[in-house]
Amino acid sequence: MSELIPRKKLSPSTLDALTTLEESLQEYACKPSLGMAHGRENKYVTWKFNPDEFKTIELIHITDIQYGHINCNVPQLKKYLDWILDKPNRYILLGGDLIDAATVLSPGQPWENICGPQGQVYQLCEILAPVRHRILGYVGGNHERRGLKTFGDIGLMIAYLLKIPYSSGQQFIDIHYGQHKPYKVHLWHGSGSAKTKGAKAMMVYHFMTRFPGSHLYLVGHLHDCILLPCATPTRVAGHNQIKLEKCFGGMSSSFLDFFGGYAEVMGLSPSDTIMIRTILEPSGKWETTIR
Repeated sequence: MSELIPRKKLSPSTLDALTTLEESLQEYACKPSLGMAHGRENKYVTWKFNPDEFKTIELIHITDIQYGHINCNVPQLKKYLDWILDKPNRYILLGGDLIDAATVLSPGQPWENICGPQGQVYQLCEILAPVRHRILGYVGGNHERRGLKTFGDIGLMIAYLLKIPYSSGQQFIDIHYGQHKPYKVHLWHGSGSAKTKGAKAMMVYHFMTRFPGSHLYLVGHLHDCILLPCATPTRVAGHNQIKLEKCFGGMSSSFLDFFGGYAEVMGLSPSDTIMIRTILEPSGKWETTIR
């Protein structure tokens, strides 16, 4: 921690808080293999799970928490995290916009936040600390990038405090589990300002077609839930055959309440908290649903 946050420059109370947070983090059951390093970021992450340990592995997309905004539904977030901790085979894929991070330079009003960005970072890390060992990947969003003009990448700070693999842009995650050799996940926060379901779906679809080859594509950003099943033609080497391999593109919504916030004021489509969930079986079968 000394490289990013020089301890000698911290006040005793801040140092105590960071030490307490660091000591609360649980170790991963299996260590990831990290690749495509860009500074402190890792664009490629590989995990290997023992198929004898779990009958299934569940992946839950957690995105657009925007912790710190007065409309963030913290009790709903904690229910999701409690559900994840209830079973040892449930893991998290973080999709960005984890804090709101309003400043005088960003859209909206700073007094819509409960505290400044630095306070939001620490408070959210306290909330996520119990599930830190279940987080398989994390991509930053436009709210993490709000710090670039004044401080730096806020997502990098969150990832550093929680000691989790992070990419400010996109992240490729391979999961080796039974016959999944590997199951390929592609994370990105998303972009644009689409309002209709069709336009939102096209953002997901364009993401999938620009980077073919993964099984699961996950985005957030537009605070809506969309699930697109597709089939990708894949060559079977040595057999002179083409097989169709299923893939899904999914957009999860957010943890912001609709009424009383900018979504209501701007006339955006209301959406409840709905996150994409994928279940892997050691046989190589899998399914994607919502929760």
